[in-house]
Amino acid sequence: MKTGGTPRLKILVSNQKGGVGKSSLSANLAAYFAIERQMNTLLIDLDRQGTSSLWIRNAAPYERLKFDHASHLIQGANRLGIFNARCHIRDAANLHEVVITDVTWSPAVGYELLEIFDLWIIPTSLSELELLSTIALLGDLKPALERPRSPRLLITPNKIHPFQRKFDSMAAQRFPVPFLLTPPVLASKDFESLYQRDYIVSAGKDDVKQRFLTFCEAVWKASQISVFEAHTMRARSDWNAGAASAPPSALPEISRVPEMIKAGTPDETPL
Repeated sequence: MKTGGTPRLKILVSNQKGGVGKSSLSANLAAYFAIERQMNTLLIDLDRQGTSSLWIRNAAPYERLKFDHASHLIQGANRLGIFNARCHIRDAANLHEVVITDVTWSPAVGYELLEIFDLWIIPTSLSELELLSTIALLGDLKPALERPRSPRLLITPNKIHPFQRKFDSMAAQRFPVPFLLTPPVLASKDFESLYQRDYIVSAGKDDVKQRFLTFCEAVWKASQISVFEAHTMRARSDWNAGAASAPPSALPEISRVPEMIKAGTPDETPL
């Protein structure tokens, strides 16, 4: 995922409910790619309140971390707005190695937006009500998520307290589509104290930073597989048209995602 022709990474962070820590997750994940991985990273904030972009605007500056508050693109809630947002994100990916888009999901956003992303991260608490809401969202979008070019789905237990060690509430649910379950992001006052000041990966307490890095590394591993698959799909299409040599037929060295499990049906085995 370096410059010079390799596909850029496009990540969507979205949930239809507020208060799940979506914006703080977006800003700090963007900081991880910019600071820890030294990748040119852009956060596109499509939410009107602009919480995640405000964080980056006012926090300690880092050369590789930029933001773009572009909520005006989808305020019209029409297909033209979604088309403009798709073009905007694609153009941004031509200039940055990582583009993270933060948006609150609604029917107005439209499933067409999903197709341009490599990963879709859904932050959620472990409350039954919120899990049922997430399941309903995935059920509505199941046709779009089953398309060949749909993003790899990651569900992230977010703002988890230390006493919530077991994910019994999640294990009891039946999800309509497969997904990867990331390591949880634990609740911490560092997210509040560092808001618009700095980031977990650069100024968080050691234990909080390490736990958040575990989550970020899992996202990185998943992204390697997703970007490889997207590149292979495009290569196969070109090859079939006689425009390229045969694409690789095997995953790169990183072929499995540690500390993540695949869910969806009770009989599926962990990755």
